[in-house]
This record gives sequence, C-alpha cells and structure tokens, in this order.
Amino acid sequence: MTWDVHAMRAPRQVQRLEDLPDTHRPRVVGQADSVVATILEAAPDADVSDPSWLVLKGPGHTIEISLGKGAQVHSLTFYIDGGTSAVPVVLDVCGRLAVTPFDTESGEILTATSQPPAGPPPDDEPTEKRRWWKRD
Repeated sequence: MTWDVHAMRAPRQVQRLEDLPDTHRPRVVGQADSVVATILEAAPDADVSDPSWLVLKGPGHTIEISLGKGAQVHSLTFYIDGGTSAVPVVLDVCGRLAVTPFDTESGEILTATSQPPAGPPPDDEPTEKRRWWKRD
C-alpha cells in the first residue's frame, strides 16, 4: 500500500485540503526541467529517465513522484512505499520547490511527525471507520 502526498502552491491560510476553495487553481511550480533539477538537488541519485515520473530510493522507502506531462508543473504527487523514513525527503523537496505537501489520507499538511496510513481494516471492522477505505 502506498502513502500518497499531493503538493502544490496553496494559499497560506489553507491547513487542510478540504479548506481549499472550489475555485482554487494551483499556481505554476515551474517548468518541468527546472522542477526536475531542483528535485535532483535534494535527491541526486533519483531516477529521472522518465522526467514526468521520478523514482527516489532510500533506506526503507521508495518515492515515486508524478509531475504530469505538461511543460509546466502545477502540482506534484508523491507515492511513498515504505514508512516515515521518506518524510524528510518529501519535506526537503517540497521546501526547495516552495510547495505545500498534503497527506491525502488525513487531508492535513505533511509534517515531520506525520505517519503513513494504517492498513486495510480487518474483515470484521465496519469500513465506515476508515474514510480512506471507503469507495465513492
């Protein structure tokens, strides 16, 4: 199971994804090649063979970063396989790009103390107890 983090240039007052106004359109983070270069500053060993889908491997984690296919990047999505060892890397990349990372499970801003989501609920536990497990 992956831990997904979505990052964009969000208004300063927004502390949760649900606080984003419906009319919000993320501002441009940068040109794709510039964003890749900035990510390489934080993670020089990143696999950038596909510049729209980067792969960063570290001790105890793999992070895949989707930049989209456009010439300009408006947001990034981090797909984290592994635990909390990936958090400092994600925060470093986001800091360098001046974007706000949101944990898509909780909707909260990702912090150094954020934890990955729990696994699927046991068969005898109602799925309503875990919002992420419900399918719309």
